[in-house]
Amino acid sequence: MKTIRYLAFVLVFGSVALHANQALAEGSFAKLAFFYNSNTAEESGSSSKTSRMVYDVSAYYMFQGSSWVLGALYQNENSSSTASVDRTSYGVSGGYMTKKESGFYMLATYFVSSKYGDYDGGNGYQVDLGYKVPTRIPLAFQISYKHFDYSKYDHSDTLLDPYFGVMIMF
Repeated sequence: MKTIRYLAFVLVFGSVALHANQALAEGSFAKLAFFYNSNTAEESGSSSKTSRMVYDVSAYYMFQGSSWVLGALYQNENSSSTASVDRTSYGVSGGYMTKKESGFYMLATYFVSSKYGDYDGGNGYQVDLGYKVPTRIPLAFQISYKHFDYSKYDHSDTLLDPYFGVMIMF
C-alpha cells in the first residue's frame, strides 16, 4: 500500500513537471506558503516558550481553457516547546484557481503519507481557501483546515492555520 502511495505522488508530481514547458500559456504555477506562531508564557517566575513553523511547497498544472488545477504538495511542520517535533507530509492536490490576477481559490490535498515525530504511516487531508493579490509576484493569503490520522498509534490532529504565500507562474 505504501508503494502505491509513493507511486501516485511521483506520477502526479512528475506529470506537473513534464507539462511545465507546454503549460506556459496555460498558467501552471508553484506556491510557497508558510505560517509561524510563537508564544511565551510566564508563571511564578519561570517562563516557557513554544513555537510552530509550517511551510507548504506545491506545484500545479492548470488545465487548458479552465480554472481547474492538479498538482502535488509537500508540507513540513516543526513544533517546539520542551522538545522539538517534526511532521512531514506529502500528497496529491487539486481544486480551483482563478485565472484573473486577483481572486479566490480553493484547493484540496489528500496526504498519502505523513510522519509526525515517532508516528509514521499516517495520512490526512487539507482544504485551503485563499485569495491571491496582484503584485509583481502574486501574493496569497489563505486559511487551511487540516486533519491528520495515525491510526496504528490511535492519534489524530485537526488544525486551522492562516498562511501567507507567494505564487510563481510559469
